[in-house]
Amino acid sequence: MNFYKNHYGMIISSVIAIGVSIVMATAAFIVQGNPIELPDLIKNWGTAFLTISLTGMIFPLTDWSFALCRKLKLKVESLPHVLVENTVATLVFNTAATLVLSAVNIYGNEAIEAAVAAGQIPSVTSVFIESVIHDWPIMFVISFIAAYFVTQLAVRIAKQSVGELITPESPQYQDHEE
Repeated sequence: MNFYKNHYGMIISSVIAIGVSIVMATAAFIVQGNPIELPDLIKNWGTAFLTISLTGMIFPLTDWSFALCRKLKLKVESLPHVLVENTVATLVFNTAATLVLSAVNIYGNEAIEAAVAAGQIPSVTSVFIESVIHDWPIMFVISFIAAYFVTQLAVRIAKQSVGELITPESPQYQDHEE
């Protein structure tokens, strides 16, 4: 669990989860063309935050992205390196959050269930699949852009809080040994 390796990583992961989840929760309303209502925003933000946090705890995204960057021979903290890191994380975070947010907002939705019962739409699952297919690419672009800026902020906060990025436990350290 990369998330728990050091304070630096925990700070970055927490800031990213908070920032990206609020952006995704807000963007979900805009993408769907729905008005932003505070209770639904809080529900979506909480869902996205939990999904992104758990995804970050379960999957070693930093290790994966740094391993890919090493294979591509990208210099640490260079723009291409940062973009590859961001792409790997965004692919996983965005996919997980889009699937979960769509499910939370579609399954159990009385209006959708009524439309299925009235024969206006084939099934709740078809609405879910259409929503994911429609929303995923849009949310990927939004998440990618947001994650880039949120990560820059998270790194600054972590450096101010606990010091330098490179520790023997960090994937960044492996690049400096080569």
